[in-house]
Amino acid sequence: MHRIKLLIYFTVIVVSLLPFKKFNFIRWFTMSSSSHPYYKELQVATLAVKRASILTKQLSDSISQAKSGTITKEDKSPVTIGDFASQAIINNAIKLNFPYDEIVGEEDSKDLQDNSKLSSEVVSLITKVQKETSEYDDLIGTLTNEDSIFKSIDCGNSEGGSKGRFWALDPIDGTKGFLRGDQFAVCLALIDQGKVVLGVIGCPNLSQYVESNEKHHGTVGGLYSAITSQGSYYSDLFTPGFKPLNQQQRIHMSNRDSPKDLKVLEGVEKGHSSHSTQAQIKDKIGFDQNKVSTQTINLDSQVKYCLLASGQADIYLRLPIDDTYREKIWDHAAGNVLIYEAGGKVGDIYGTPLDFSKGRYLNSKGVIAGNSKIFNTVIDAVKDVLKLN
Repeated sequence: MHRIKLLIYFTVIVVSLLPFKKFNFIRWFTMSSSSHPYYKELQVATLAVKRASILTKQLSDSISQAKSGTITKEDKSPVTIGDFASQAIINNAIKLNFPYDEIVGEEDSKDLQDNSKLSSEVVSLITKVQKETSEYDDLIGTLTNEDSIFKSIDCGNSEGGSKGRFWALDPIDGTKGFLRGDQFAVCLALIDQGKVVLGVIGCPNLSQYVESNEKHHGTVGGLYSAITSQGSYYSDLFTPGFKPLNQQQRIHMSNRDSPKDLKVLEGVEKGHSSHSTQAQIKDKIGFDQNKVSTQTINLDSQVKYCLLASGQADIYLRLPIDDTYREKIWDHAAGNVLIYEAGGKVGDIYGTPLDFSKGRYLNSKGVIAGNSKIFNTVIDAVKDVLKLN
């Protein structure tokens, strides 16, 4: 009886509103209820990544400024004012909307606090991009001074794990590519009970179509999003605002398996993966040695996952440079869900799915991804070359 009364009450309200021309019932209903799981999380993540992508794109385009704002961390990796600003923006958006969620972020503010010149530059960058995207303020907030920026950056100190919800953030994935004015990505993923359930990747310098190392064309700036059980999607990164998934372009992995048709994605930096081992694996799969170089595309960052998920390539190889190296979860979480939701597979050198529930690092060696038709063949080749059988 109670449910019937509620239904009658709801019907009366709707009917009473129908005469008003400005009332759009379908839009009202969509906005009043989630059109898919993690709707608000995707909305917040999208706008935060867009704001951070605009900032980092502007900085990458003025590359001399980016280089002057670079710090070398203890592990010898570079971190820029763009990393700090991007992490501050995204962390602030998450904490404003999901205050109990933790964040596994790549940076902390210690080095920035010790450098007043760089701190001032970060404030200026954030202030500028907030003015340019002021329509996002109500949802993702603003940062107004150094202290609020430092505090926001340091919200990324979670150790992750298998319990509860946390976000994995790489504010600029592919910093060396960023400094070259080449490929980089702003990568954000939501991990719930140890499983990646949402991923958003902003690729400011990536053309929509990449055929080879030399041939890129189409719209520059792509946003790639995925939600578990909802699929993977592409949209224009620099179009203002948020589009629900049903207004984005759904993307799918390829189903190619003939070596003459396959394309392989690898990193640019030889310090991140063993290119010589990867060459042996391609040979084992059956690539023609006279043509394999034209079938290999070298790109920095998780943009490789984006091209793979959109069916423009078939295999991603990232073999460890030594037995002790372990991947960081923020380098792969968003890409991982993007590949699975596009119909592909991701694993370590044994083909075992990556486990994001063990802390800030993956407790596995290497990363292999591919379409479902070729994945097992690639893993067999990896095992053979590395003598894992």
